[in-house]
Amino acid sequence: MARAAINVLGTGVTYDFVSLGGGEVLSSRESTGIYRIVGCLGLVPFPPIDEGWGYTINQIDSGADVEIVFADGVLIVAVTKGGQPYDLKHMITLHILVPDAPTDWPSPPSVAE
Repeated sequence: MARAAINVLGTGVTYDFVSLGGGEVLSSRESTGIYRIVGCLGLVPFPPIDEGWGYTINQIDSGADVEIVFADGVLIVAVTKGGQPYDLKHMITLHILVPDAPTDWPSPPSVAE
């Protein structure tokens, strides 16, 4: 598995994706405060207890609460503020796991003796 970072705007659009891994990661806004990310393998684990960690919200959204669940290959991010569903005004950065990039390296040329 490789690590990646994805920035998801409050509209659900992927703003930026940085990865050395393989595969496509897509994001969408499902409803107010609910964001869906597919193509990842969950959040980067936090050692040593191995629970997911790794998100940052922009300070314009300070005071918002974030709950993240990964099940059946889908990462769901639920954002609330004051106990109510809340669409981010800016974005959330998620530190996620993605499949490794393919390693189909060509064979080195043979050396004549």
